[in-house]
Amino acid sequence: MNNTMSLEAVQTELIRDILNVSDIHILEKLRKVIRREEKKAEECATVVAEDEVPYLTKAEILANFDQACKELKLNLEGKLEFKDAEELLNVL
Repeated sequence: MNNTMSLEAVQTELIRDILNVSDIHILEKLRKVIRREEKKAEECATVVAEDEVPYLTKAEILANFDQACKELKLNLEGKLEFKDAEELLNVL
């Protein structure tokens, strides 16, 4: 809530400042700056979102593959029973 209040206060102050500007050239420059900064913020948000994807390391991928192979071997030997697809879908 505090960030929202702060954001609204800054927006209101900026609007007041802009309304006091009487030079069209300054207003056009402000518009360009705002749009440029919005694009930068969007690009940063995209980069952050991509960084949040939990990539597996090579070691993790190999460990998962090794575990899958062991489970498959146990299943083929009759020592481990896999869930059928319907059970898996019910879990989801």
